[in-house]
Amino acid sequence: MAERDLPILLVRHAVAEDSHALGDEARALTPQGRAAFRQHAKKLARLTPLMGIITSPLVRAVQTAELLADALGLSHVEVHPALVPMKGAARNVLKLALDVGPGWALVGHNPSLERAAALALGHALPDKLRKGCAVALRPEGREFTLQWMAAPGRSLRRP
Repeated sequence: MAERDLPILLVRHAVAEDSHALGDEARALTPQGRAAFRQHAKKLARLTPLMGIITSPLVRAVQTAELLADALGLSHVEVHPALVPMKGAARNVLKLALDVGPGWALVGHNPSLERAAALALGHALPDKLRKGCAVALRPEGREFTLQWMAAPGRSLRRP
């Protein structure tokens, strides 16, 4: 598959602990979240190859990105501050997606990812961006089209 034919994936982190003694940034994936996303990542790897993964520095996102990298046979995950959940993060996510281009997965948080997808598409997603969900966007210049959405334990959803 040619690079230009690859999607950009926006991936919400998998199910994480509700709290952590060291704060929100340290919240890790639950054992169930880890197991469910490991299976889901295998499905994502069958759907599309990727060239790389960029993640939020928060523990739950890094762990999700590492599981995805393992399923794809990628050895490196890059951490980027544009994926930190904060005010205005949706525009940062969209800019990063345009900068890296097709063939990359961006792993982060809601509502930033859902808002970034809506900005990219010019409308809301057809479904909620559940934990562990991946949205495949096809870049067309500075605009995007939705290829599919895939959530753990659910059928692939195409527009």
